Amino acid sequence: GIYRKQLNPGQEPVADFCLCDGEQVEEVYAYCNLHGLWKC
Repeated sequence: GIYRKQLNPGQEPVADFCLCDGEQVEEVYAYCNLHGLWKC
């Protein structure tokens, strides 16, 4: 599946996600309004 976390100004830059059995992290991206899209 795809998981997304929308952060608002002033929020701590943290996002935690739970994976279901059999799922694995393949790619992680982060978007910064100053630096654009980053692949983590």
